[in-house]
Amino acid sequence: MTVIWLNGTVGAGRSAVGRVLADMLPRAAFVDGDDVAPEGMTGPARWRIAVDALLRRVARRKARETLVVAYPLTRQDFARVRASCGRAGRRFAVVNLSTPLPIVLRGRGGRRLGADEVPRVREMCSKGYRRRRFAAITLPNAQPPARLTARRIAAVVVLISFSLVFC
Repeated sequence: MTVIWLNGTVGAGRSAVGRVLADMLPRAAFVDGDDVAPEGMTGPARWRIAVDALLRRVARRKARETLVVAYPLTRQDFARVRASCGRAGRRFAVVNLSTPLPIVLRGRGGRRLGADEVPRVREMCSKGYRRRRFAAITLPNAQPPARLTARRIAAVVVLISFSLVFC
């Protein structure tokens, strides 16, 4: 099994790209970290609960499936996911979606940020979520449709899966 983790800021297109990517890849499933996070919670506790839930999903997936995950990763959570994939014998690749800040702020693919999301996007940019060094690849993802970015990721994942095991 391969785990492809799409990283980036709020509004970078992780979910849109992830859904399309999972549809392109054979035996692939998609999970959005926001869908497993508890409603009504905010901040670090919510993010940790979401990553814990995603790790449980990684652990129970069938061995021959690819799991595409859309959720931002901190360095600490990257280490947790990598260790979990290593214990399970799963390949693991992180893809940064580095959508330029002006594009995220004005809305991408029909999504408009809420007033509470704008400061979060700026904070995530300042903390380097768009260009995590632990990622296998960073893509600009500035132009819709998500299908183009998903195709690029699929091509890279196929090449990587033949040459490297990330865990």
